[in-house]
Order: sequence, then structure tokens, then C-alpha cells
Amino acid sequence: MDSSLTVNFNGQLYTAIYNAQTGYYEVELNAPETGGIYTADIDYTDFMGNFFEDSQVIQIFAKEPVKFLSDRVFMWIFDKKTFNLKDIVELSYFDINIDEETNANTIIDILKKTSAAAKDIVVIKRNNENIFWGIVDNIQNTDGQILYEFTLKYLTNLFNQNIILKNEELIKTTGIEDFIAKCIDDNFINNTDTFVNLDFLEIVVKSHTKKQISVSNVNNGIFNLHTFMTNCTQDYDIVYSFEISNKKLQITIEVKDLNKELIDVNLQPISNYSEVFETDFVSKVIVLTETDPYTLYLLNDRTTTTDMNNPNRVEGKTEVTYTTNFEDAEQTALNIMKGNSYNHNITFEYNDRLIPVGTPIAIKTKESLIYDTYISAIRITQDKFIEYTCGNIRVDFINKLLKERSN
Repeated sequence: MDSSLTVNFNGQLYTAIYNAQTGYYEVELNAPETGGIYTADIDYTDFMGNFFEDSQVIQIFAKEPVKFLSDRVFMWIFDKKTFNLKDIVELSYFDINIDEETNANTIIDILKKTSAAAKDIVVIKRNNENIFWGIVDNIQNTDGQILYEFTLKYLTNLFNQNIILKNEELIKTTGIEDFIAKCIDDNFINNTDTFVNLDFLEIVVKSHTKKQISVSNVNNGIFNLHTFMTNCTQDYDIVYSFEISNKKLQITIEVKDLNKELIDVNLQPISNYSEVFETDFVSKVIVLTETDPYTLYLLNDRTTTTDMNNPNRVEGKTEVTYTTNFEDAEQTALNIMKGNSYNHNITFEYNDRLIPVGTPIAIKTKESLIYDTYISAIRITQDKFIEYTCGNIRVDFINKLLKERSN
């Protein structure tokens, strides 16, 4: 009986060949495309018929694809109604801002006249990577010069429109994402007024986040869809991504399961790191009513009192407000004090690395403190460094206050 050796690796079965010169069994394995740690299961039967099993760990190193990098940045311009491609132009200057919290402008310069118009859709690419999706806000040309300055808004401004509140129950029964998708579909894709429909839009919902909430920015049954979408990004981690699929602009709505990034400002290629602290808060609220005024004071143990002479009062701002009924005054005051927070904003620049908005990060500061936060804004210019802003790192301001007093 001849001996035999087989290897099961990455789902494939291989038969090893015995090399009499070396005294070893040899086999050529097909390496997987993805690098990592793999296990090879080995079965051996000797000439006496004895059976042996073993396993060996094999590490696969994947070769990084070669990237041909260029400093040239281009913008694709699509018609706002048909989504037909109007033009592809090179940018001579760009200051790209992806910041839905402030709805910041993106400014670009083009040394060419195009057929672009307000509300047209654009995508800016660098090294064939999409770095910005937006809509044209306005185009300015001074004294007939060849330079045209474009002001762009982030693409979610496509839905910057007041609409009638309907189907609000979807938030609780199906998901916030489904409610937003329904609003877009009813008002921008399948509107009964077919003239306003954007037939090139396609909405994909990949997650379903049920919340026992109502739409907050409603006035007389009307709300701004873009404002609500932005609020959902800040409060519930709802993100919007864009791609062209089958000649349609596909918008994906989801809570993305993004891996947390570790940012160490002491070790990684980071520059212009800065921290901004805000300790502004309300410690006294006067509520005027139809009858008597009501005053509430904040104490350093996070409780409140109506006793003006309490020795544990906290120093801070005084807020004056109004409610009709005296019985509602206490809750009105408490609502104002609940808004108190100690805000801590961090900005930094990272060398030529694009981290998407909404990515959770753990940032290790120069003092070796670690904060859990997220990327809330990005600024991209001709500089190799990309500027990032972290969302507010909110720490209970009373704890901060007590710590400062103990020092």
C-alpha cells in the first residue's frame, strides 16, 4: 500500500506529491485574495495503512493594489431633471466641506464655462474616488473672466423642502429610515404632481430603527425634511450614502455598522490638533406665568431647588421664559436645565486619509485621555492633510465643575 497525504485549505482539497530527493511531501496551494490567518487540515496515511491528522496555521499576506495618485480633481455635473451627464471639468481650486450639522458651503473654482445651473447634481472625484456629492447652489462669474466660482451644498439639501407631515407612525412601527424613505418617495419620486418628480432617484433602506419619538420640527402640520434628516444623523446615527446604479442616483439610508477608529494624536500623522471647551450653562430659570412667577435654582449635586438661599447653589446664567399655566412652570424650567452640558470639541488634520462622516472614533489626546466620539465634519482642500471635526464630546458639566473646585 502506498502512503498518501492530502491537504484541505480554504475549502479546496489538494493531494501532496512525495519528493524522494528531499524526503518531504510537497503541494502548491492557491492563495486566497484576502490576506489573513488560514488553517490547513492535513490527512496522512502511511504504507501500513495507519491514519494521522494534523493542522497548520498559514498566514497570507495580500499584496496592496497599486494606486496611481494624482493631484488633479474632477467634477461630474448631472442635469437636475434628467440626470444626464452635462460635463466633466477639472477643478483649479476647491474647499470641500462635508458638515451637515452647520450645512456648510463647498467652494470650487473652474477655469471653463459650463452648462451647469442651480440645483444640478455634482460628484467630485480624486484618484477616481468619490469625495463629495452635492448640488449647485449658485455660480458666480465676475466681469466676464474665465474663472467661475461654484457654491455647492451637500447632496441631502436636495430635500431641503417643507412638506406635510404624514405616516409619522412608521417611526414607531417600522423605523426612522422607512419614514424618511416614504417622505422622499411621496414628495420627490411618486408625487401626484408628476411635473416635480425626480425619476432618476432610487431609495434603498438597509436598516430599520424603531423609536418612540415624534417629528420635532413641526409647525401647523408642516416640517422641513432636510432638517429632520440632519437631526436623525446627529441623534440616531442615521447616515445617507450615494452612488450611481443602472443610470439612477441611488440613495441608501441606514445606521451603518462602522468599525471604531483609534486616533492617537501622539503617534499618527496628525497636525493642527486643537480642543475647544465650553462651560456655559443655566443655573437659574425664571418662568413667568399668567399668575405668579416661578423660579428654579440648580444645585451642585445635580438636583434643583426653589430656595434662593440654599448654600449649594451653582453659579451660571439666568434664563427667563414664559408659560401660560403656573402648574406647567416647573417642567418648563426643568426642560431648560436639562439642556445644560459641558461641550468639548476636537479638530485635527490627518495626512491624506479619508474617514467618512459618522465614523465612531476613540481619540487619544496629548494628555493621554481617551474620548469616544465620531467624525461630524470633514474639510478637503489641495493640502494633503484632511481636516476633521469631532462631534461634541458631552461630559456632565456638574462633574466637571466639582472636579475643578476640588483642584
